[in-house]
Amino acid sequence: MQNIVIIANGAAYGSESLFNSLRLAIALREQESHLDLRLFLMSDAVTAGLRGQKPAEGYNIQQMLEILTAQTYR
Repeated sequence: MQNIVIIANGAAYGSESLFNSLRLAIALREQESHLDLRLFLMSDAVTAGLRGQKPAEGYNIQQMLEILTAQTYR
């Protein structure tokens, strides 16, 4: 089993660093089922965990986190 930790510190919106971290995490999880993947949100990235955010347009971080969580517990 491979262990991977992704540390994200960018804001949920206004920067694509958190978006790209989540894209990477989702892609890794889809590729490898026997993977111990940890996503550590720090600094501005912790706001991604707040429910009920309504982004103006584009990607939805809350939805991406829900996809990643569903992949983890299948």
